[in-house]
Order: sequence, then C-alpha cells, then structure tokens
Amino acid sequence: MTSRLAPLKKALIDPWLPRRPGSTNIQKYRDQFVVSTLLSTFLFIVITTILNHVLFDFSASGKTLFGIFSALTAVGTVSAMMILKLTGRRSLALNVFICTLGIALLLITLQSGGLHSPANPTAIIFPVLATMGIGATAGFIWTVLIFLAGCTLFYADLQGMHFATFITQEKLGFAIFCGLFTANSFIMFIIMYSDISLRTLRIKFEEEHNRYIHLALHDSLTGIANRRHFINEIERAIFNAKLVGTPFSVLFFDLNHFKKINDSVGHHIGDGVLIEFAKRLRESTRASDIVARLGGDEFSILLLGLHDIDVIKQKISSYSAALLPPIHIENEEYHISASIGYAVYPKHGSDYESLLKAADQNMYAAKRGKTD
Repeated sequence: MTSRLAPLKKALIDPWLPRRPGSTNIQKYRDQFVVSTLLSTFLFIVITTILNHVLFDFSASGKTLFGIFSALTAVGTVSAMMILKLTGRRSLALNVFICTLGIALLLITLQSGGLHSPANPTAIIFPVLATMGIGATAGFIWTVLIFLAGCTLFYADLQGMHFATFITQEKLGFAIFCGLFTANSFIMFIIMYSDISLRTLRIKFEEEHNRYIHLALHDSLTGIANRRHFINEIERAIFNAKLVGTPFSVLFFDLNHFKKINDSVGHHIGDGVLIEFAKRLRESTRASDIVARLGGDEFSILLLGLHDIDVIKQKISSYSAALLPPIHIENEEYHISASIGYAVYPKHGSDYESLLKAADQNMYAAKRGKTD
C-alpha cells in the first residue's frame, strides 16, 4: 500500500516539505503528517462547500457564516503551508492552522447552539493534530484549552444563556451526523496515516539497522568480513564442533611484497590490489565458508567441515593458482602471490586465538619455504 501511495505523496506532499538539513525520519514523518492534514482539510472545505449548496437549505445568515468559516479555514491552511515551506517551523505552522480553525469553529458553535452545537465533536481534532504534528506537550495544552472552552459553554448554559442557531429543526439531525462524521473521519485518517507511516519508518529503521550491522561486521574497503566478524564465526564453529562434532580449519593469508607495491606506486593502487585479492578469494571459496580481512594485507578463511590435511593443502594450492593471473589497475599489470598457513580444530588450538596464532606461524613457515 505504501508503494502505491508513493507517486501521490511525491506529487502532492513533497513539494510543500521544508528543506531542513539533517532532518531525522521522525521530523520528516511529522512534516509529512502536517502537510497531509492541511491538504486534507483544504479538500474537506471544498467538499463541504459543495454539499452546503446541494444538501442544506440554510438561511442567508447561515450561508454567510458558513462562508466565513470556509474562508478562515482556507486562509489558515494556506498560511500554515507557506510557513512550513518557507521557514520549516512545523510548530508555528500547525499552531497557526489550529488557531484559525479554532476561531472558525467557535464562530459556528456560537451561532449553532453553543454547548448543544452539532459542531462540538469536531473539537477533538485540535489536541490530536497538536499531538501528532508537534508533540505530547502541545497536545496537552490544546486539550486543556478545549476543556476550558467547554467549561465556559457549560457554565453559560447553566446560567440560562442560550445561543441562537441557524440550523432548522428539520436539519438538526443531519447536522449532528455531519459533526460526528467529521470527527470520526479525521480520527480514521489519523489511524490510517499513522499505520502507513509507522510501517514505512519500521522498514527504514530495519534497513538502517541492517546497514550499520553490515558496516560493523565487514571491512569497508573489500566488503568481506572484518576481524570481529571472523572471530565471532570461529567461536560459533567451535561451539558447533563441541556440540555436534563438526570439524573445521582456518587458513591465514599474507600478501607477498605488498608493502613494496604501496611504497612504489601509491596506496590507491595498493587498495585496488587488496580489493581484487579479496574478490579472488571469494570466488574460490564455498558460500558456506567465511572470507575475512584481519587487517592490512592479512586475510583469513574459515573452512567449515574440512580437517583433512591433504584436502586443506589442495585448497591452498587452488588459492595460489587463483592468484596467478595478473591484476590490471590503471592500464598496468601487477603480479601478486600470498603465503598461506593453516590450522585445524582442535589439533592446533581449542580457541580462536590459538587457531589464528597457529595458522599465522604456519604461514611464516611457508613464507620461509618450509611446510608443516
């Protein structure tokens, strides 16, 4: 439903939103809510004006009063939208709108029965608008103001002060229905808008949450797992091995002569080499295994289910072969190789530190031309 409403939102709501730098999703949601409410109010005025001429047979004074109400509400709506658009002050814009609407509603109330006016149920709009558009404090203030206005009308009624009404007895039932319908329609609009907006915010929150989790667990340059993520995966593999006996091994990679590349042609070329190196490791690794950059030019791979030394050495040979083709960066060729060591759980260690240390030592032995 949210995606279906996106074109309508983009065409009608977004042009009126303030260009406020650094706005949070909550601020944007409230800005959108205010604009949606103002536009809905303007549409409501148009519809009720048409219905007034079609369904109601008001006296001349009644039509004049309704015309004043429509004009005041329209002025308040346009003023609030311009304030929000030009200044970004949502609180000021909404308070201007509510004040104008309140004055218009008060005129209708005083001319349609006072405490017994069919327009009274629509007063619930004010605190709800203030709460949703500004905050709980504003909603509380407007609730108190509406309560005080109601107490004033109640006191006036107790004192025998009766207000004239332009609504005929025949139309009173329909007028009461219109007041209730307006209040309930507004509440329904709030519920639907809140539901759609909250679902949108929830999706955005989940996307942001997943993005931050990914950034926290992956290397920013190569996109593969970082050291923290890799250690977590080793500890998980150790837990599974103790629980169900699933074997695994760890490979440790160190690029040969990488410092020479960095020093001779620059770090941007070195970054390109690291990115390509990580890509080749991923392409040569099963989807169930974990490829990680531990830092600098040191990489590691968690091989789940592999503990046979001969099979591991075959994997090492396949990785070495994957590194043979030259890397092309900025129309230049760079040949890379890596020294590779391994460690098998639990033969070479029972925790991640001892496994990584054993694989690192095995790698240095391979770099010196020895084998384990």
